[in-house]
Amino acid sequence: MNIRKILPIALVSMFLFNVSCSNDIDLGTETVLPTSYEKGILISNEGGFSTPTAEVSFLSNTLAFGYNNIYTNTNKEELGKVLQSIGLNGDRAYLVSNVPNKIDIVNRTTFKKETTVTANLDNARYIAFSGDKYYVTNNNFTTVPNVRKVNVYSIANNSFVTSVNFPRYAEKIVEAEGNIIVQTDGITYVAPTYAEAATGYTITVIKPSTNTPQQPIVLPAVGIIRDLISYKGFAYVLASDDTNSYIYKINSAAGTYTTTTLTGISKAQKLRADNDTFYFLTAAKGIYKMSMGSTTVPADALLTAFGDPYGFNVIDGRIFVSETSFTTDSKVYVYDTAGGNLLKTFTAGIGTNGFYKN
Repeated sequence: MNIRKILPIALVSMFLFNVSCSNDIDLGTETVLPTSYEKGILISNEGGFSTPTAEVSFLSNTLAFGYNNIYTNTNKEELGKVLQSIGLNGDRAYLVSNVPNKIDIVNRTTFKKETTVTANLDNARYIAFSGDKYYVTNNNFTTVPNVRKVNVYSIANNSFVTSVNFPRYAEKIVEAEGNIIVQTDGITYVAPTYAEAATGYTITVIKPSTNTPQQPIVLPAVGIIRDLISYKGFAYVLASDDTNSYIYKINSAAGTYTTTTLTGISKAQKLRADNDTFYFLTAAKGIYKMSMGSTTVPADALLTAFGDPYGFNVIDGRIFVSETSFTTDSKVYVYDTAGGNLLKTFTAGIGTNGFYKN
């Protein structure tokens, strides 16, 4: 079901979904913007690399209604080409686009744009927040020398503060234990070198008080890093190879980690945590669940995703996964976490890559 249209206020601006999506409802073309995007899910649509089709969609917590193109419809301008990620902090949403290099900052309730940040960005990717600053990773492999850095900005006025450079990469980034944790290895869109595999993969801690990197935390030379998340104040890293997968809990103060080995589960790609439970998506499209702290590896997948899953998150007992297209609108599936039952399907934008609780 397509949620691209904003619906007439006479019909309460709601677009009702059907699980089967077999009965699309066209309630008219008059557009009336909602007054608030609270209590729902923001959906990032990456868009095409060569066309300005990046956008943001919204889905209500009740799964009863939603809207596509909320950035364009609110601000009367195109967002851009490649919306990589969204960061939420206070009453603002930060839309990080690596084509063009910019961060559009909007009010997360009304989605009205407040400002655009471009200073010193070079293929911006992910964002994290600590105190009065925000941190943005940049990777540009087309320039000589390559750009691999984290930019630091002031939350108060969005001014550029400094850059922290890395010898390898700067990809996923989270705040945990009062520190900024950066994935500095294991970029899946760039093949790892033999030297990286031989010496292990790294996670690097940045101290917000000084904006200086600490000694890298070197993970075992098994399994390329696939994901990095923060949950209840701690950072967790997902790594995997052709045989097993691994979840590392990072102790950023001590520079150490503990390991949970997912024996027999190969090529886990994405990691999420919800209600003290890990959820991970494998290359074989299986979605598994496992209680945090458990040593018992799940024998079977909770469910197998449709199509070619790309965007993935677990929010308040619901699994969101997208079957993404970069030429047409992407399809989104919503499941419950109890039994993997399909709750809803609907159509979002082009290149749906992320889901964020608003």
